[in-house]
Amino acid sequence: MRTTLKTIAKATGFSINTVSRVLRNDTRISAETSSIISRKAEELGYIPNAIASSLRSLRTYTIGVISADFSNPFFSEVIGGIEEKAHEAGYQMLIGNSGEDEEKERHLVRLFLSRKVDGFVVMPAYGKDNRHFDFYSSIPVPYIFAGRYINGQKSHSILHNDEDGEESVFDYLLRRGHRNILYLSGPEGISNTHDRDKGMQKAYSSHSIQPDNKYIFHLSGNMEEGYQKTNQAITQNLEFTAVVCFNDLIAMGALKSLAENNLSVPGDVEVIGYDNLKISPFMEPGLTTVDVPKHKLGYEAMDVLDQHISNPEMAYETNNLTSKLLFRGSTVDDDQQERIRQP
Repeated sequence: MRTTLKTIAKATGFSINTVSRVLRNDTRISAETSSIISRKAEELGYIPNAIASSLRSLRTYTIGVISADFSNPFFSEVIGGIEEKAHEAGYQMLIGNSGEDEEKERHLVRLFLSRKVDGFVVMPAYGKDNRHFDFYSSIPVPYIFAGRYINGQKSHSILHNDEDGEESVFDYLLRRGHRNILYLSGPEGISNTHDRDKGMQKAYSSHSIQPDNKYIFHLSGNMEEGYQKTNQAITQNLEFTAVVCFNDLIAMGALKSLAENNLSVPGDVEVIGYDNLKISPFMEPGLTTVDVPKHKLGYEAMDVLDQHISNPEMAYETNNLTSKLLFRGSTVDDDQQERIRQP
């Protein structure tokens, strides 16, 4: 026989209303009462009727989460933060992967809207034209962009100071005397690439140096391309003393290429990544990288989304988390005065 709120109320001696409030995570009920009711509900195998609940509240307590690339562990850590806050707030998640394709991204938003989600957390493509902006401006539920923004709209975003982060990377290398820096940047269709490229330009400008475009390449962001493009630069005699990578995956490929070509890191070439993935300290050598608070990014994106769902009149604003350059074995510390080898 199906367990109902009435069943639990009879078994615990509390009213149906109290049981209902506990199972809806009402914090105004005492911890002792909540514990008794929750344990009994679990013991009796209670399964809440989500459809009935959503009809009563006009909310489904379901959100749509759209990742940009399931193969990139960066997004897994962000989604972990989203999931933690969603669980705390009583939401379930529907998750999709756009593969950095803005058309697929819009398709997933429409699909999740048909499932009556209360809102979205999206890691969006930048958008080639105004269609992306117009599309998001028209959707009927709240949405937050995690770690990115779309062309023409930053106000819905939780970001992590990409411009400042990349500026700090190039400033470090330029201060150390590097001039020929191989820059393996990211795909041109996302806001992170736009901002990090701006940071690179700012660093060169502050040192009164003009970057050489022959050292700048835009990649899709995976290990294979990092490996192939570094190999290509070496075989084409494009001499460089440092490699700056859009993310740690590209850096992993670059490190493999440098090792196979008998170039020592950091003795011959310094290498810097971005994101500080969990694998980064275990690369050989350990990867210097820009630390992005990925779990916090997801958690705060979900927290802000929950606030907007609860208060649809709440104004949107851009929030920026702090990122920092984290030194490991793939670079030479400022305190060490090793001479930079110039070609």
